[in-house]
Amino acid sequence: MSNTENNTPEQEPIEQEAAENANAIDASADQNAENQQAQVDAEDESKAQQSIPTVESLQAELEVQQAQFTDQLLRTKAEMENVRRRSEKQISDSRKYANEGIAKELVNVRDSLQIASETEIETDDSDAVKSMREGLSLTLKQLDSLFEKFSIVEVAPQAGDKLDPNLHQAMTMVPSDDVEPGCVVNTIQRGYQLHERLLRPAMVVVAQK
Repeated sequence: MSNTENNTPEQEPIEQEAAENANAIDASADQNAENQQAQVDAEDESKAQQSIPTVESLQAELEVQQAQFTDQLLRTKAEMENVRRRSEKQISDSRKYANEGIAKELVNVRDSLQIASETEIETDDSDAVKSMREGLSLTLKQLDSLFEKFSIVEVAPQAGDKLDPNLHQAMTMVPSDDVEPGCVVNTIQRGYQLHERLLRPAMVVVAQK
């Protein structure tokens, strides 16, 4: 005899209810699984949408990159301009001061000629002395023309001039009633410049403070 045949009339509704409950549980589980999968799919879709750049974001990023490129370009151009100017200055300086060594030697030669031309000689009226002085004077004039041609400028401060440490060298200090303290009393030896570069400072006596 089968189980169905053995079931009493009272058992049949109970078994039917249990079967219905089991089916409901299964349906609920399937529904929960579908809901969870749908939620996962929705999250994945949202992430995918967020990862896709918009036109606005692409344009903003492009503007940032363009600004960075423009800034780098301007910096590079400025640096190249600085390099060009430094190179031009170095070339200009090398040309301006190429004769600096010779200029220093010529300054010393002129000092010697100047001293010789100012030296007192007992037989000053002799033709030989006159010829010598004329020769010295002519040579000094030629040197002065050469100095002017190559921008060799004399530094000769006058009494009362303010001491300039960039151009003058104080050899000694003396009390003076004629000039203010810190000013030049007299010049011992003239100085010279080649363009803006000092060849030799003027040696001076300075009034005491």
